[in-house]
Amino acid sequence: MDINLFLKNKIQAGKEIINEFDSKEILKEIGIPIPNQKLVSTKEELIVVANEIGYPIVMKLITEDIAHKSEMGAVKLNIKNKEEAINAFNELMNITSEKEKIISIQKMAEPPITEIIIGMTTDPEFGPALMFGIGGLLVELLDDVSFRIIPVTEYDCREMITEIKGFPLLTGFRGRPKVNIDAIINILMKISEFVLQYKSIQEIDLNPIFVYQKELICVDARIILKS
Repeated sequence: MDINLFLKNKIQAGKEIINEFDSKEILKEIGIPIPNQKLVSTKEELIVVANEIGYPIVMKLITEDIAHKSEMGAVKLNIKNKEEAINAFNELMNITSEKEKIISIQKMAEPPITEIIIGMTTDPEFGPALMFGIGGLLVELLDDVSFRIIPVTEYDCREMITEIKGFPLLTGFRGRPKVNIDAIINILMKISEFVLQYKSIQEIDLNPIFVYQKELICVDARIILKS
């Protein structure tokens, strides 16, 4: 993917929201791990792609009209075989009345030690700010996040991680394995550098990112451009 050309075309078309699939493809280009993913629009494509990726899979309806896909039933998790995949395909295709419907097929990620969120927002006064916190549904419930103005240093990133209340979840809370803190710092640095390079970015939301002992993987993402 040519990120410069992709963003230029989006802006010229008056599009502000980059869908999940394309957002994650951009992340892959800048070195952030994502699940193996492909797009399908027919059952025939679905069967071929599901076999290529390997079950279990996740199926998501890709549309700019649905912000919270899970609440609309637009996400089907842990699809284990062809029959389940076809049933999920039919259900997803009936959610919206849009003529052109596309479904993202991605590998089902292993259960994480915990989930985190990494984001970026643009403050009218201070400019782009980086965000970190415990992710998934807990981010809205606990509101346990930290911020730093971009650009950030590795020291800033480490401070962001350690100052949230949920930090013990990353360091072996109640016998859980410890996660790779350096891998999280690496992602925070990459987002900071990405935002500095591409001035058209208004907001980024990577939630959730699954974190493990040695690695991490971003399973959902959204990028919003400046209007």
